[in-house]
Amino acid sequence: MESAAPTGTSLGTDAVRHVVGLVDRALPFTTVTSRASSATVWSADVLTHVRTGADPLAPWRSALLTQMEQRNAATVRPHVAAAFVLQWWCEVAATPIAYAAVLGPWLLVPSGAGLGFELAPALNPFRIVVAPERTSLEVEDDPARRLERSRAAYLALVTEVVTAYAPDVRMGSRQRWGVVDDMWDTAVRLARGAAGESVGPEPTRVSCCFIYAIPGMRECAACPRSGRGHGADRTAPN
Repeated sequence: MESAAPTGTSLGTDAVRHVVGLVDRALPFTTVTSRASSATVWSADVLTHVRTGADPLAPWRSALLTQMEQRNAATVRPHVAAAFVLQWWCEVAATPIAYAAVLGPWLLVPSGAGLGFELAPALNPFRIVVAPERTSLEVEDDPARRLERSRAAYLALVTEVVTAYAPDVRMGSRQRWGVVDDMWDTAVRLARGAAGESVGPEPTRVSCCFIYAIPGMRECAACPRSGRGHGADRTAPN
């Protein structure tokens, strides 16, 4: 696509809404919108609680674990809910930023107060909110530079919460920061697929979602326990 403005020029709220709309149309299952609702949870509010020493994601983990056990009529290890909530937290930030960077020449940077999410009945984020008045947007014509800057924006949004994440289960640094990297890489890969690029087989992840720990479930194709690629030496949680 052709650039809508010179590199480095800050675009306005209408441009943000336009890009958010393009991202939304490229996503098959998740909605990205510029319209908040009473159900919107803002990233800045989560971070505020983290900075007071609270664990604002604990109720989400607890509810998810309870739902998993009810649906599977079995005890589910808390590692599963802990991994899924951390993945989803990162996915909320990665999705709009990565898709904007891949679908066009855009560096989309929501502030914590401008990035929110809403949960589906299954407790996964199904609606991501990007508030135009709290989001910066500019054109960055160099693709490599655009992805580099976009990833930096993503890290700025998720890192403090990831660092403080306290799921009451053992979560080593490789798992924790593997989730951060995996969610970014996955968002970029999916965005490239949506843009019509050939992306090839899904690469092995660094982190594990531990879905295999649910009775009757098996690891996913990209699981580091599969013996493929760089994640082959990962072990099950204690």
